[in-house]
Amino acid sequence: MVNTSLLILGGNPPSEDLLFYRVEDADHKIAADGGLIAFLNAGECPDVLVGDFDSVHDINELDKKYPSLQVVRKDEQETTDFQKALVWITENTQSSRIVILGALGKRTDHLITNILIASNVDECIEITIDDDMEWMRRVTPSCPLSLKGRSGDLLSILAIKECFGVNTNGLKWDLTEARIGPERIIGQSNQCRSDVVEIKCKEGAFWVFLEKIRI
Repeated sequence: MVNTSLLILGGNPPSEDLLFYRVEDADHKIAADGGLIAFLNAGECPDVLVGDFDSVHDINELDKKYPSLQVVRKDEQETTDFQKALVWITENTQSSRIVILGALGKRTDHLITNILIASNVDECIEITIDDDMEWMRRVTPSCPLSLKGRSGDLLSILAIKECFGVNTNGLKWDLTEARIGPERIIGQSNQCRSDVVEIKCKEGAFWVFLEKIRI
């Protein structure tokens, strides 16, 4: 059975519809510092709040108002709140899937940093970054991707490091045993041509981006 952690960061907050949709499947709800605001604005309390709390104040008041909230304070500044939250998840849950909201928007440097951080999570853990505009899934040898009902949708593949044995089925321009990477960008602006799309690789990790129309 899949064990899922829902992690909300302090970037663009998700809509309530998206947040509630993701909460339904979550076994663990974690806020990284300012991500707490998205939970509370939607009337939800996360299970755990992790961070240095430069965005969240009045921790003592939170303890009183939300007694079930576990507060994990990590003041060191050598890692981001996102990294701190990921460490907590990997050390305290058995999650094989992590869904991340609030990772996009606001600042481009934060966006790039968040993608780089998520890229380095154990390859056996399925990683999804979601917001109201687009959806991203990391593909590794242990975590292939299967999409259904997406015929006609725009899809891009982006690797931040070299990947080998990339195979797709169901795209307008399929890849067969392809090598992709920062110097070989061949997955931009592809399109789903089938209601079932399969994407996998033999070595490395890359991201699949899907425009947010019907997800």
